[in-house]
Amino acid sequence: MFSVCFLWLSIATQARSSIPIANNFSIKQRSISPSIPDGRLSIANDEFSLMRKERIGSLRIGLSEAKVKQIMNCNLKREPEQFSQADAAYHQEWKYADCGIVLVMASDLQNASKSVYSISTSSPSRLSTKRGIRIGSTRTAVMKAYKSEWNRGDGGSESFVAGSICGGLIFQFENGKVSQIFLGAAAE
Repeated sequence: MFSVCFLWLSIATQARSSIPIANNFSIKQRSISPSIPDGRLSIANDEFSLMRKERIGSLRIGLSEAKVKQIMNCNLKREPEQFSQADAAYHQEWKYADCGIVLVMASDLQNASKSVYSISTSSPSRLSTKRGIRIGSTRTAVMKAYKSEWNRGDGGSESFVAGSICGGLIFQFENGKVSQIFLGAAAE
């Protein structure tokens, strides 16, 4: 799995002029299903299916900025936009500290409308995944809910990776209970 992430990273960080076809797909396509349309690179859709299907509350990867603004009713603090060479996009953290939610929003263009690239929740968030896991859920509940997607090769003793670190769901634990939930690409 790591080699696929590394391969994608090496292609994404090459000069845009060296792979002109890579410019033809949007940030939504890159963050959900990174592939080059002419077939030079093909990444199995299965690797990203959990990330595409999963939700934390009403939040999901690829959700538009306008929809996020409709859903969220917490105080927002926006960090400055940062350009990422890994995916040639502009990323911005949207922090809803009073709700325990951090969204990384992304766009192909600077100061343009963005979409959700990743979602992190921690206390005091009460949002749950589609399978009912939330902050405070037990490790046993997580393992039962996501057993079929468990990636035993990623993570450590205090984390559980469902799908992949390239695109999936990561649970962090403290004292056997979920302390943080992350949905998105933790590695590129």
